[in-house]
Amino acid sequence: MKYIVIPYIAFGFVLSLTLGVEYICVGQEMFPDYYGSPLVFKQKSLGSSMEYFYSISGLVLNTIIWSVLIFLLRYTIHKLINKIGANKSINNIYKVIVVLLIGFSSLNILVDSAMLGSGFEEGRNFWYMDLDKEAENWGMKCDGEWKMFAK
Repeated sequence: MKYIVIPYIAFGFVLSLTLGVEYICVGQEMFPDYYGSPLVFKQKSLGSSMEYFYSISGLVLNTIIWSVLIFLLRYTIHKLINKIGANKSINNIYKVIVVLLIGFSSLNILVDSAMLGSGFEEGRNFWYMDLDKEAENWGMKCDGEWKMFAK
């Protein structure tokens, strides 16, 4: 079960941008904002403030990165619980936290699916976003900054 729950929580964590990188580009042209966690996976639409485009490879790679980190955190917490001596209240608190994280992830997945742009139109490739190449093509300079709740 943990092999399904951990990636699900990680996916919700990536979409929430609880801890992420916001790339703001400056130059002569209008350019969308990009978001990463830590890799670029999300682009804000210039046409609508409520529409985003996603990179499938960015989502997958970020989910893998956060899954590994969450798995290591879970492993450490279980080691601590076993070392301290697991009583019923500690196990119940742990289970409540997991349920809350599943709810948090579900909410983020639901909200982001509502703001999903038309990323699979003809001529668009959202399997991979190359921010550096796009910025170079448009003569823009992009800088990323780590933020909490970057949306």
